Amino acid sequence: MERNTLEWYALLARGLVWAAGIVLLLSVIAAVTLVSQTNSLPLADDVQREGRGFVALAAIGAGLAAAGILSGLGGILRLLVQDRLDRADQPVEEPAGDWQEPQE
Repeated sequence: MERNTLEWYALLARGLVWAAGIVLLLSVIAAVTLVSQTNSLPLADDVQREGRGFVALAAIGAGLAAAGILSGLGGILRLLVQDRLDRADQPVEEPAGDWQEPQE
């Protein structure tokens, strides 16, 4: 595999980790927005308040799960790319054997 392709994969891995952070941040913002809403029906105020809390917890949970998956994929990809780059930088070793160079 070419070094240029590996560098693009490394960039993709970094982007996945950043996307995970953004997803987590957006899920927290969504949960805070859901909890802080004041719109409610007059008769079902308690039910709506509890329902909003459940939805907020679900939003945080879904965001945490999605962020974990994205960051995990980014981390695995980064490790695989780094391993491939390390192997590409090492010189090729000759196979060991009983063969000896002829003496003059």
